[in-house]
Amino acid sequence: MVTITVDSLDFSYQSTRILHGLNFTVGEGTVLCIVGPNGSGKTTLIRCLDRILHPSGAILINGKHIRDLGRRELAEIIGYVPQIGAKIAAATVFDVVMMGRTPHMGWQSRKEDLSLVEEAIQLLKVDHLADREFNELSGGQQQKVLIARAVAQDPRILLLDEPTNSLDIHHQLEALAMIHRLSRKTGITVIMAVHDLTIAARYADQLMMLHNGLIVGYGSPEELITQERIREVYRVDAKIFRDPEAGLIVTPLHPIADVIP
Repeated sequence: MVTITVDSLDFSYQSTRILHGLNFTVGEGTVLCIVGPNGSGKTTLIRCLDRILHPSGAILINGKHIRDLGRRELAEIIGYVPQIGAKIAAATVFDVVMMGRTPHMGWQSRKEDLSLVEEAIQLLKVDHLADREFNELSGGQQQKVLIARAVAQDPRILLLDEPTNSLDIHHQLEALAMIHRLSRKTGITVIMAVHDLTIAARYADQLMMLHNGLIVGYGSPEELITQERIREVYRVDAKIFRDPEAGLIVTPLHPIADVIP
């Protein structure tokens, strides 16, 4: 069982404080979506959880502080998918996905490593791109390859920073459904920053809503996504519908600043 506990997490870029005393726990097998306006701290929090950034406070995995984990040990536990724009030296798609096995391999790959890479490539439906150069792909194709790399890593925690922003609607739904199924099948914990509230509500077990670096809500999508909260946090009037198949649907109407008295 893998439990993440965040205690009194603060982070600043020079003199600008971004995260303010965050406290939360994420249990094994949970899909947590972090939502909030631009600049609310979503990406910063994801990068703190992967130890790319070094906040004050504590991030514990099963009670052990991540600063006490070696880089290889941390990589065996956490897989990270950045926003599109990753810089990778000339390599094929297969080689990029194989990079996910680095924490587990010795001097050469094993049959198990090849099997997991092939499985990840097929899960993300990029097998037809396996021999293509990664840097020649579209942004959306690259993003799916980076997700496949993280899946091949076989982590216990998967961090994704706005993973579907460069994908069209079809591939958004395909990728998120795969991630959700993977969590259900393997018990992997998924934490991802998401812009679209409707998408977040559909695939999340729990939501965390950030605003100005503070947690202003943590709970189920039904608890957090309300007209009042969207108005307060996003400064937008919206309609919320509940569809039997699609779940919560958020339709923005207009920015509050544009409302004429």
